[in-house]
Amino acid sequence: MFKRLWWVPLRRYHSSRGEHLKSGRVGPLNYGQDSPQYNILSHALDVSVPLVGFNERAIVHSLNQLNYSSTMLSVIGASNSPSLLHSSPAVMELVKFHLVQKRLLLSQELSCEERPSLEDLFIRRLEMNIPIARHLSQLLSHLSVPGPFTVDSALPELHRLSDDLIYYSNEKDHHDFAWYSKRLGVSCAFVSSELFMAQDKSLNYQETFQFARDKLQSTMQLGEYYNNTEEWLWYTLLNSINLVKSQMARG
Repeated sequence: MFKRLWWVPLRRYHSSRGEHLKSGRVGPLNYGQDSPQYNILSHALDVSVPLVGFNERAIVHSLNQLNYSSTMLSVIGASNSPSLLHSSPAVMELVKFHLVQKRLLLSQELSCEERPSLEDLFIRRLEMNIPIARHLSQLLSHLSVPGPFTVDSALPELHRLSDDLIYYSNEKDHHDFAWYSKRLGVSCAFVSSELFMAQDKSLNYQETFQFARDKLQSTMQLGEYYNNTEEWLWYTLLNSINLVKSQMARG
């Protein structure tokens, strides 16, 4: 008999409304919306990150704007370990906050009766990236580094986003292995779309949105789960190799 590992969250084959309830606590973050951490990171994401990117300068800029002490940096990132990119725990918390806050915002904008299409929700989530689009490469570099943050935060949040996209849409769901396959396909389509957006120079990112629609359609209709998974694994592997090379070159 297999024993469920303590770090693996319990998920059901079909979504339960209890998994999507809104509360004052911003799970999986360990602080609520009335906390200083939330106030600082929210300001940084809305005001500072579009200016300087996902780094400590963005957080320090918001600390100064909100009249907080610089010692708050250690409080913000207390639950994280530094990444292989030598990013501070506070920066990793900012990245995590971006993932969680944008996912929650997607559902908060919907009315109780509204059941949009999966494509509409997918595009809406990508549109939320527009203010920070020129810093997406930096964001994705944080997310792609193998380590505790990727396992404990980045990939679980990607899974939760895919689950929410399907749950809140009018997409027909499944109660068997296809439940996992569909979410994996949506996750990989979203990663591919963000990668495309990071390099897109078209007006208002129109090429990104067309790419996203085509990618999602082929994933859902043609079942490109294997190819998408392979694409994600290759992306992570190549980024890891490039990071090692860059570190060696600096040394």
